[in-house]
Amino acid sequence: MVKLLMLISVFVLNINPGGSSMDKLLWIVDNWVSMNDSPGTRSYEEWVKVNDNLYEGSSRTEKDGKVTFSEKLKIESTPEGIFYVADVKHNPAPVKFKLIVVNDTLAVFENPEHDFPKKITYSLEEGNLHAWIEGPGKDGSTKKIDFYMTKMR
Repeated sequence: MVKLLMLISVFVLNINPGGSSMDKLLWIVDNWVSMNDSPGTRSYEEWVKVNDNLYEGSSRTEKDGKVTFSEKLKIESTPEGIFYVADVKHNPAPVKFKLIVVNDTLAVFENPEHDFPKKITYSLEEGNLHAWIEGPGKDGSTKKIDFYMTKMR
């Protein structure tokens, strides 16, 4: 009887230990606006939770009221893992980055086969979103581009 109770308790405690990896990404779901743009330029990133396996997002940069860059984004849970998918006009197809690290304030996605970026990182820092992309620059050295955002009010 004791063994049965121990087995049941181990099973129950391991059903959802600390939530799923998608649940650990819920902090990204919001409307974000850049904090460090040049005059006349503003960037936005919005995320919504569609269901337990899909978050949809978009990103755009505006300069003097005109959109200069935009992309459709999603984070999806599949049998192969969790992927960040970026759909940008200059790429022939959406690019997938696999989630390799996640906790309550950090998510790292990677695609070593992509030219640039190879890695996309999101970090929640004191309620603000710090995202960065990195990979090889044209000269072969590591290139990193930071994006600092705060919640839209």
